[in-house]
Amino acid sequence: MNLWKKIKWFLLSGAPGINKEPKKKSTVILLKDLKSKTKSELERIGRKLGIELDRRLTKIKLINKIKFKAKMNRLKK
Repeated sequence: MNLWKKIKWFLLSGAPGINKEPKKKSTVILLKDLKSKTKSELERIGRKLGIELDRRLTKIKLINKIKFKAKMNRLKK
């Protein structure tokens, strides 16, 4: 392949080395999976939901707060 063919292939293929849209992480969190998360992961999940969690609380209390907030968000929609 000569250089021009490579350039033509690169331009026509949509620049394969460049992502056009960044991949989004899944924001779906299953409530049954919360028990396997660490406290810092639970804190991050809480921030995504719009609440600030205190890691000094027990893990069960953190999970209950996340469940309550998720339920309230579902009711608002």
